[in-house]
Amino acid sequence: MLALACDIGGTNTRLGLVRDGILLSGSTGSYSNDDFEDFYAVAATFLHERGTQRVDSVCIALAAVATAEGATLTNRDWTIARDRVAAASGAGRVDFINDFEALGYAMGQVEKLKTQCLTPGRAHGRPGPRLVLGAGTGFNASAWCPSRFGGAPHVMAAECGHMTLPLAGEAEFSLQGALSAGRGRASVERALSGRGLFEIYQWQCAEAGRAPSVATAADVSRLAVTRADRDCEQAGHMFMRLLGRVCGDLALAYLPFSGVYLSGGVSRAFARSLSKDPTFLDAFRAKGRQADFMESFPVYLLLDDRTALHGCAEWLRLSAA
Repeated sequence: MLALACDIGGTNTRLGLVRDGILLSGSTGSYSNDDFEDFYAVAATFLHERGTQRVDSVCIALAAVATAEGATLTNRDWTIARDRVAAASGAGRVDFINDFEALGYAMGQVEKLKTQCLTPGRAHGRPGPRLVLGAGTGFNASAWCPSRFGGAPHVMAAECGHMTLPLAGEAEFSLQGALSAGRGRASVERALSGRGLFEIYQWQCAEAGRAPSVATAADVSRLAVTRADRDCEQAGHMFMRLLGRVCGDLALAYLPFSGVYLSGGVSRAFARSLSKDPTFLDAFRAKGRQADFMESFPVYLLLDDRTALHGCAEWLRLSAA
């Protein structure tokens, strides 16, 4: 049985072929959404390049609230419909799951994932849930929970990017004013995303009385990590502090003793800073009387952008069982 795994984000679409619940090595491809009119064109290109005309089933992870019939992406004007996917791929079964739900299922195949441990002293957590969260085009999280009664593990999906951003101190309240202008409030995603990082940078420049000198979030993260621009560096510190605080809050909610896993392109862009700068982990641990308890949770950075495809493979494996 050959299946197609798809991870449709706001910026890129990644695809891979799956057999018997395993993502086939060398079968994956990544495509910029800007180069295609719709998802069906992406899928047709991928299958043509792999010399495959049809598959038996499809699992699609997308940045939206998924329904049985499909969904419209949150950060892109694409609607993905089950019947059109089936017609394009020849599949008899098409399943839709949220992209972070897919990342959650990937935690069941964590040994196949490329990771970097950010807390070497606590690299091996005791058995328990795994939490995956991260910043990319947007922000979200999900939790993988092992069964206590011998059954299949399950994934708890969420919409964490729409939670209210937790802030503290005069500088952060000033940032809140900038992020909430015209929006009514500052959500987590308003800060912890690519667009959020750039808005933090714009706020930092305004606070310093300087005009912005870069034009993209990618430039901000690059110059922040290399410490080549003071305003980018300060924006990066603010981003990592807020990311650490939100991660710590979610860790207290889910108690992920088997690990916290950071994902997303923006998170990976700060890989060097996350491993060498204490800002993130200090904010993660800053939970008052629970500060020592936060040492219970090992923290990892997911380095492979195919993680959601592994999650789709795990979904396909479990659904076929």
